Amino acid sequence: MTRGGLLERMRRMPAVAADRETLARTVYAAVARHVPYDFACFATTDPSTGLITWASKTRDLGVGDEEFAATEYGEPDLNAFTEIAARRPPVGVLSVDTDGHPERCRRHREFMAPRFGFTDELRVAFVDRGATWAALALYRGPGDPPFTATEGDQLGSVATVVAEAVQRCLFRTDREVVHAADDPGPAVLVVDPTDRVAHLTPAAEAVIDELGGRDHGALPANLLAVVASTRHQGAPGQSRALGAAGRWLSLRSAPLSGPGGDGHVVVTVEPTSRAELGRLALAAHGLTAREEEVALLVLQGADTRTIAATLHLSPHTVQDHLKVVFAKLGVSSRREMTARLVL
Repeated sequence: MTRGGLLERMRRMPAVAADRETLARTVYAAVARHVPYDFACFATTDPSTGLITWASKTRDLGVGDEEFAATEYGEPDLNAFTEIAARRPPVGVLSVDTDGHPERCRRHREFMAPRFGFTDELRVAFVDRGATWAALALYRGPGDPPFTATEGDQLGSVATVVAEAVQRCLFRTDREVVHAADDPGPAVLVVDPTDRVAHLTPAAEAVIDELGGRDHGALPANLLAVVASTRHQGAPGQSRALGAAGRWLSLRSAPLSGPGGDGHVVVTVEPTSRAELGRLALAAHGLTAREEEVALLVLQGADTRTIAATLHLSPHTVQDHLKVVFAKLGVSSRREMTARLVL
């Protein structure tokens, strides 16, 4: 298949996928026609941190994601998604990047090959305007040929197209958000060095389900990612994920100090603030830095004169920026923009 064929197929995807599962299945099917694989995993990521926020697999591998999170966000390794995202194109073909010796990659040598029998890996980060919105990993097994640089280029050619599709899916304007009838209290959990929950508040159990639920006894990939990152860095971490109820949740983690805290990580989960969500939504619609500044002030209720004074612009320039912002967001007024972005 030609490189252009995959790009054109991706461009013909529905304007907005119904949900992430539908988008993932669409990507799997389109890619399989051009780059055959034995197994694939598609994941959305927090554009600010690169941490996985939701994951899909073409089949159940029979295990949770603890080992994956530990290898991906632990010690540096070949073709980590964060490193691939900085490449142009944002692709890593393990057999090519190791000159035919994929065992040089610790993740492959200690985990993917012995556990699942995979023989090669192709990874692509779906990047748009410097932010990573999703990632895809493909694997081949015994008897399959290694992935080629040409196949990697094919995947790299659709990186921006898929990133844009992910953004449209995450910020659908017709998504119904289910809000809790009562305040369940703080959602806090303590994760031990084996990535099992040592302690949790009553509200945390419901949040675990909202973030994807347990997978073979393991925490959801988004929680494991922020825990693994904090454990490796020894510092607080954070991420934002779209929950099953349609609301955005902020995950914040920190190492637990004091007696018995070695290796334990505390995670708090709470609804993402309207200001933070507004900024994330604006980034997803391709606004420039100046346009984003204008839009954020609008979301805060500022009028044209206040925006002009705050940003040291003329009122006319503010109006020009707003016209562009409205066009990018597909709205015609400040009220409509606020209703669309502030959920």
